[in-house]
Amino acid sequence: MINLMIIDESLSDKGFTVVKARDGEEAFQILSSDSTLFHAIILDRLMPKMDGIELLKKIKRSEKYKDIPVIFQTAMSSVTDMTEGLDAGAFYYLTKPYSRTLLVRIVQTAVEHFIKLQRAKEDLHKGMGALRHMITGEFRIRSIRESHELAPLLANACPDPERVLTGIMEILNNAIEHGNLGISYQEKSELHDNDKLMEEIFRRLETPEFKDKFVKVTFEKNDHHIEIRVSDQGKGFDWQRYLSVEAMTKNAFKTHGRGIFMARKLSFDDLSYTDDGRTAVIRIDLSNKKGNLLTDFQE
Repeated sequence: MINLMIIDESLSDKGFTVVKARDGEEAFQILSSDSTLFHAIILDRLMPKMDGIELLKKIKRSEKYKDIPVIFQTAMSSVTDMTEGLDAGAFYYLTKPYSRTLLVRIVQTAVEHFIKLQRAKEDLHKGMGALRHMITGEFRIRSIRESHELAPLLANACPDPERVLTGIMEILNNAIEHGNLGISYQEKSELHDNDKLMEEIFRRLETPEFKDKFVKVTFEKNDHHIEIRVSDQGKGFDWQRYLSVEAMTKNAFKTHGRGIFMARKLSFDDLSYTDDGRTAVIRIDLSNKKGNLLTDFQE
C-alpha cells in the first residue's frame, strides 16, 4: 500500500499536483477522461481490480500515455519481479519502505526526463522528414544543448523516430557528461541530489581541461541496418557492467545508472561499445519498423 500521506505531503510541498486513484481501473479511467497532462505516474505493484503490471502494460500500449515515466512502488525486489516490471515498461522503482527524500528525487528525475523528451519530440515534426533519405553523415558536438539539437535529427533519419529518440539522447548525453567531462557515477549522484548537475556541466565546458573536447557522431545506412557511432574523448568505462540485468536491477532504485540498459532494451536493436567504452555502436535494423502526478494506491 502506498502511504498516501507521505506522497501528498512530500510532493505537494515541492509544487507538484497529486491526483489519486483507489485502484488500477480507476487510475486508467482518470487517465482516459482527464484532460490534465500528467508528467509521471506512481503505481503500486499489488492493487485491487487491476494490478500494477496490467495497468503498466495498458499505459505503455497507449500512444497517448506511453511516454509518461512510470514509477513502480513495490516490496517485491527480486530480479524476476523487477525484470517483469522492466519488460512491461517501468523505468523507476521505489522499494518499501522508502524515505521522503528518495521519493522526491525519483519523481523530480522522472518529470525532468518526461519534459526533455517532449521538447525533443517537438523537433521531430519540424520538416525534417527528408532526413530519412540520409545515407551517411558526420557530426561534432560539445554541449548538452547541442546533443538535444542533434538527437531529433538522427532520429528522423531512422524508420521509427519516436522509438529511437530517447536512446540517442541518452547515449549522446553520456558521451558528454561521463566521457568528455569526466563526471563519475558518484559525482553525478551528489550533483543531482543537490540540483547542481547542469551548473557543473557548464562550468567544466569552460575549463582548459575540457573546453576543446568534442563528441564525434557518425551515421551510416545500408540496405539492412543503420549504424550510429558516438565517440568521446574520455577515459572509457566498463560498459558491460551497465548493460547487464544485474546492474539494471541494482540501479533501478536510483535516479540514474540505468540509461544505456534502457536505451538498448527500448530504443535500439543492439548497443555495444568499443575502444574501452569510448565509442558507442548503435544498430537499428531496417526490417524492424517498429508536472502532474497520478498515484495508485490500495485502501
